[in-house]
Amino acid sequence: MRRLTAWTISVATLAVAALWWFVPGSYPYGAAAKVTVGVNHWIERGPGVGLMVASGVLGVLGVLAALGVRSRLRAVGAVAVAESAFFLLVMSDASVLASVGYALIPAVLLGVAALVAVGCIGRRPVAYALAVLLPAGLIASLTLTDAVSRYLVNVASGFGAYGGRIAWSWAMAIAMVGWAWLAYGSFARERGVTVPRWGRAVTIAAALCPAPYGLVRLTWVTPWPLGGFDSRTGHITLIAAGGGDAATRMQGFLIGASAVLAVVLTLGLISRWGEVVPRWVPRLGGRPVPVMLAVGPGAFGAVALCVSAPGVLAGAVQMGSWVDGVLFVLLFPCPVWGPLLGAAVFAYWARRRAAEKARSADVAVA
Repeated sequence: MRRLTAWTISVATLAVAALWWFVPGSYPYGAAAKVTVGVNHWIERGPGVGLMVASGVLGVLGVLAALGVRSRLRAVGAVAVAESAFFLLVMSDASVLASVGYALIPAVLLGVAALVAVGCIGRRPVAYALAVLLPAGLIASLTLTDAVSRYLVNVASGFGAYGGRIAWSWAMAIAMVGWAWLAYGSFARERGVTVPRWGRAVTIAAALCPAPYGLVRLTWVTPWPLGGFDSRTGHITLIAAGGGDAATRMQGFLIGASAVLAVVLTLGLISRWGEVVPRWVPRLGGRPVPVMLAVGPGAFGAVALCVSAPGVLAGAVQMGSWVDGVLFVLLFPCPVWGPLLGAAVFAYWARRRAAEKARSADVAVA
């Protein structure tokens, strides 16, 4: 299975290299590209094709070499480490993080609606109040401004203009994950898992990472919006000039709400409600939260952040000044956020696994 995966990724890499070479317009990177948050922004088509050919050939040679080697998994693993580093540090970029952020907007809206509905079923007074206020606010926004319709147009036009570029970013990220999985499977050994003592501290640190961005973007619905960017000078401004139109400010606010959601969900990894469904939830209250329900999305988020980290650093280098670069990394702290979130998810998984083993042992003794 591992050799088949390595073979598939390698052949796909060579196919991409051929596409970029024979169809010049298909090359998505380089100085002419609109997206600059990645090392690939500095790689033109010729070198880019060469790097992909080298990656594909290396992968094929690794698979062929493993056929005659007794410890073939280690042979593939050595190649997989180099390949995953190449796709992570060179070919991936922060477009992955941007697309995840926009995808979270409808998730936030649906989540709020679901919480309000569950609260009403549980006869919570706060839920009754929100059930009245939220629709009233939506009706008012639709009546007083066309911000909602313009926001939807902005999102649709954005994905229309950058959709292809985002697809390439995800393709490179998937290749990185595939090679990383092969590397892990080649060198990992089954060992007993202990619950790390640093789990709580790491989780709190991971939860704090998206807080600055969330707080900045939430101000976009106030008369004093923070965190603007002047495209003419390349500088980050403390006060967003005019805050943009209503649609832009709504868009910023909703993305900020996604960051706040990330804070809450991360803290759930060390909270009671992250292990047991709250009692006020109809039918499910009091039941254990499925481990993978937290580990799956958490691991996905950690991978997306790690993949985006080199792109964030590349974007910071291109800012108007070192101060702007530092502010950019503070708003998008992927280089530390990704590893911290991954460690927090691992600590949660280890703790839940240890608890399940303890319960199983108690049942066996009884």
